[in-house]
Amino acid sequence: MDSISEIMRVLRAGRALAGLSQEELAELSGVSRQIVVRIEKGENNVLVDAIDKVRRALEERGVTFTDATRWHGPGVAVSREIRGIEDADEGPGGR
Repeated sequence: MDSISEIMRVLRAGRALAGLSQEELAELSGVSRQIVVRIEKGENNVLVDAIDKVRRALEERGVTFTDATRWHGPGVAVSREIRGIEDADEGPGGR
């Protein structure tokens, strides 16, 4: 399991992938913009509940978080539907 500080670091990347401003993410997650700022800065005085709310809001927007492994830290990706990319199995010509 990833540490809270590692999770906090990837939340900013998740917000960027989702195309959200800090204000938009705050509204979607039910926390203040200042909490989003503090999370993205990795401040250690943020409640875990607030971090969970932000993470869930991003996941609802198609953002996926991957756990760290022995070789790399945690990662973040966005659903193909969110980015408007066709399914890779269809190939370059489509259906």
